[in-house]
Amino acid sequence: MATATHHANGGPSQFVFRHARFADIPSSIDIPVSAGDDDEDDETAVVEVDPELLPDDPTELCTLLENENSPRRFWMHIARSYAKHDKLDTAIEILTKGLHAKRKKDPSETLPIMNCLTWMYLQRSREAGKTAIGGDPNGFAAPGGTKEHYLQQATQMLNRSTQLDPHAPTNSLARGVFSIIKSATSNIAERQHHLDSAAKIFDEAIRSSRNGNMVAQMGKARVMYSRKRYDKALECYQDVLTKRPDMDPDPRIGIGMCFWQLGFRDDARHAWERVLEIDPNSKVAHILMASYYLHVGSSMNEHDPAFMNNYRKVIDHTQRAYKLDKNFPLACTTFASHFFVKKGYPQCEALAKKALDYSDVPGVTSDANYVLARKAHIEGKHELALSYYRKSDQARDLGYLPAKMGIGQIQILMKDIPSARLTFEGIVHHDPKCLEAKTVLGTLYAHEVLSAIPRSGFTASKDDVTELHKKAIVLLESVRNAWKHEKRTDPASEALLLTLARLYENDQPDKALQCLQAVEQIYTDVKENGDEVHMPLQLLNNMAVFYWHQEKYDKARELYQRALNSIPELKQRDDSVDTDALATTLTYNLARCEEAAGNDDEAKKQYEQLLQFHEDYVDANMRLAYMGLKKGSEDGVKRINKLMHTDSNNLEARALYGWYTNKQRKKQVMNIAEDNEQRHYKHSLQHHDKHDRYSLTGMGNIYLQTAREMRRDSEADKEKRRKTYEKAVEFFDKALQLDPKNAYAAQGIAIAMVEDKKDLRGAVGIFTKVRETLAKDGHAVVNLGHCLAALEQWGRAIENYETALTKFNRANDPTLLTCIGRVYYAKGKKEAKIEPEKAYESLKTSLEYAKKAAALGKENPMYLFNVAFVQSELVGQVLNLGETQCSVASMEAAAKELDESIQTFLALSKHKSPPYPPKDIEARANFSTTSRNKLERRITSQREYETRNASKLAAARAKRDAELASARATREAAEAQAAAEAARIADERRRLVEEAREYAVRRAAEEAERDEREGDLRESRRRGGGGGKGARGRKREVIESDEAESDLDGHAVPRKKKKKLVRGGGAGEGREGREGREEVRKQRGDFKSADVIVDSDEELLDEPMDGSAAAEAAAGAEEGGKSGGRGGRGGRKKARARKKVESEEESDGDVEMLSDAAAEELFGDQEPI
Repeated sequence: MATATHHANGGPSQFVFRHARFADIPSSIDIPVSAGDDDEDDETAVVEVDPELLPDDPTELCTLLENENSPRRFWMHIARSYAKHDKLDTAIEILTKGLHAKRKKDPSETLPIMNCLTWMYLQRSREAGKTAIGGDPNGFAAPGGTKEHYLQQATQMLNRSTQLDPHAPTNSLARGVFSIIKSATSNIAERQHHLDSAAKIFDEAIRSSRNGNMVAQMGKARVMYSRKRYDKALECYQDVLTKRPDMDPDPRIGIGMCFWQLGFRDDARHAWERVLEIDPNSKVAHILMASYYLHVGSSMNEHDPAFMNNYRKVIDHTQRAYKLDKNFPLACTTFASHFFVKKGYPQCEALAKKALDYSDVPGVTSDANYVLARKAHIEGKHELALSYYRKSDQARDLGYLPAKMGIGQIQILMKDIPSARLTFEGIVHHDPKCLEAKTVLGTLYAHEVLSAIPRSGFTASKDDVTELHKKAIVLLESVRNAWKHEKRTDPASEALLLTLARLYENDQPDKALQCLQAVEQIYTDVKENGDEVHMPLQLLNNMAVFYWHQEKYDKARELYQRALNSIPELKQRDDSVDTDALATTLTYNLARCEEAAGNDDEAKKQYEQLLQFHEDYVDANMRLAYMGLKKGSEDGVKRINKLMHTDSNNLEARALYGWYTNKQRKKQVMNIAEDNEQRHYKHSLQHHDKHDRYSLTGMGNIYLQTAREMRRDSEADKEKRRKTYEKAVEFFDKALQLDPKNAYAAQGIAIAMVEDKKDLRGAVGIFTKVRETLAKDGHAVVNLGHCLAALEQWGRAIENYETALTKFNRANDPTLLTCIGRVYYAKGKKEAKIEPEKAYESLKTSLEYAKKAAALGKENPMYLFNVAFVQSELVGQVLNLGETQCSVASMEAAAKELDESIQTFLALSKHKSPPYPPKDIEARANFSTTSRNKLERRITSQREYETRNASKLAAARAKRDAELASARATREAAEAQAAAEAARIADERRRLVEEAREYAVRRAAEEAERDEREGDLRESRRRGGGGGKGARGRKREVIESDEAESDLDGHAVPRKKKKKLVRGGGAGEGREGREGREEVRKQRGDFKSADVIVDSDEELLDEPMDGSAAAEAAAGAEEGGKSGGRGGRGGRKKARARKKVESEEESDGDVEMLSDAAAEELFGDQEPI
């Protein structure tokens, strides 16, 4: 890697000698000339031409060469001398004349000139501009000297040279370079075609030259780079550098570019620095170094001193590159960006246009167009900026993200919001990590949503707006979650949080408050860092409003007071701020907060204080009027009448007056036209605003109440009632069209559906949504309970009624208690035939609620009638129960309730305002008396039944108790047995663990003893013998120690003849040996398979043994000797051979860890511990 030595790009500079371009041109060109008449003897006359001092006009030289019929080398030397001094057009002119002079000569004379001309045309095409104004680098105009012109000339010359020699390597290479130049096009298919052609040409050249053609290798690397195969291109460039460190052009430039694209920025810098060490005048290396320092500076703070140092290096390298070639596109674009930042727009435009004219690289062209687009953008030339942004984006294969962002911004400035949305949606789709695009797109969505919500009607459907709402929140939240370590006020961050707060305001106020708190935290952090910043009072007001909605009045009051106290300071700091408007709004909001908190006196004080400065402040007058009307004071009536006199056009004031009129209604008027409330709402709709939603909803309610009270005796009455309901629905529907979230209008429609159409299921869906919207209104919950009760969904109905009781503080509402009792009564009647016992319990619960309602109803005859009615029905249900389902006690309690119901019915029949006709109530009393007689007879029979079956019940109860006791005893015995078994298993496991521990200790002692014996044996042999033995002899001694177990003096026993060793017993193994080996195996716990192992003593001697193997061999020999005989020694040899094979499978640490076989032997089927 380049970073390892910093010289992988060619080594230290003292070891690289660049082979200069044009180095083969002689220092003096001697052109032979023929002798004249005055100098006949001088046959070797020459004209000496200095390549460094060439005339500006080459005409004389060309005439001399043509007259003297000079060989082509002189034409080429002079032409290349001009090319060396960057006078390519002059060089081309000389070669063109030379080619004309040699047109009738041998092809060997003309072909090199053609090749040289081809390469010069190719070089000139790279230096020329795309328009005719691009001329000689020295400033001489070249009519028609455009890139395309020189490429055409190169093509013609290449075709002529190919006709003379189709297989010339120079022609092939020229065609490859020509294809690379032509690949600089925005057409992807055409570019791919040219790159394929170039790759084929260079591969063929490399193959024919056996990898020796470095120009072809460089061309192949260039093709790979264009195809974005940077790893392959890097290999090619490094191969060229290895074979030709002095190659021109320098492959280190390509190596650095490949490193850059692969993400190794520092390695790229080392490569380019190495280029500048070798050639300080490399314009490409200078501009690439400038790009590197630009990249480094992009991650720095512009106020950081390191940033300034970096930027100085950028300018320094760019200046050097620009001085070397004022038409260098990369240097022009870099300087253009610099002048744009410095607001030098004329220089910026000139440089960017020059880069466009001279560049043939799509990326550079894109950058130049982008700079021009930014200049037009900042100057307000939106159409021109949009054109340049699009050109910049189209110049790159995958588009240019900054240019796409610019397109979207211009479209926003041009008010083309739909196109801007499409643009940013495309950016977010292709680059999901672009936070800027997400921010802009989310803001566009939010703007459309927020502009649609306040209007009286939606331009888009409700679903579309809701979908946009969700998208806006998702996008902005993703940007918010991506922020890290923000310690300063960022206008974009603050604006994003405020936008999110507005999006959350209606549906999720808690999250809206969190966004505002995040903005507050930004200001707090900045202030703690010592920066001068002031909290916006509007932010404090908005936060207080959310706290007020959450009923956190103390926090809201604190923020309002804090904002009010900051107004004088704000006035001193900025006189242009309308502090009076801020004070008015904050004072009114503080008064509303006090009113909501129940501090009416403080609220009234704030309202009156506000009216001292702004007497015509309608909202404050309205609140004072409402507070007075709510208390029933004359001051409230005066204020509301005054409001209607002074601000009769104010719809809010008219709505308050409509509410007051509704409260003043004494009784329902059958003729709607005579209703004062209806007249008021009608006047508001006709003369003020026909789209006033409060008036429309109020009109709907009036028609709904009127229809409910209308007669239904005849078909005409029913038809009139139906039309009245339809009229009410029309008003509600109109209100919903104007405000789809008007829950009161939706609730009115649902009520009409139930009362007129009996559409209970449809109404349930509406009431469910209304209940979610009107979270603080219990009417929606009660209405939903009514519908569910009618649908016989008793459980859900009771749940809703009980919610209304507990959540909305209506526990003392007799009407709601009556509704619950009615549900239990209906439930009991439905269950009477199927489950009489449950029916009885339901009726008992119904009676309880009826009694609670009667207790709260203050002797209301309707509630008393309900109690008596349920009491009589309860007796009827008791009579339907079987003998086994009831008892005498329950029947006597029912009889008591029935007596009370009879008394209640008789009293209600004589009441001054009976709930039903007195005769009907008396008939009900007589029916209850008849039921009382039946109940008496049933009590008598039930008592006889219980007396008769008392003994049977006692016996059955005793038997049941005995069975339960027996089952309990059996269970306890089983639990005790299981506990004993568990204890036994635990003891057994502890014993096995202890045995395993003892076994491990014993094995450790045996191993230690064997090691000690082995050490003694080695020491005795070292002292006593084997002086002439080599390493092989000593090795044999150690292995054969089993045959001389007591031979401490070094006397060796003769070895036996080599034998095959067969596991499981062989021909040379005695019975004692086998038994001894089996005994050793049993002690060690080794139970292996009966695999056949063929080995010999000689093989054992040839194989080295480590210390542990030798020790075990010695120990085995001792044990085998004790077991006896020659057969034992044969068994010990086999044991040694088997031990060597098994050593590959067994661990050396047998003392610390048991083998699998040993563990299995110790523990059996138990799990190892």
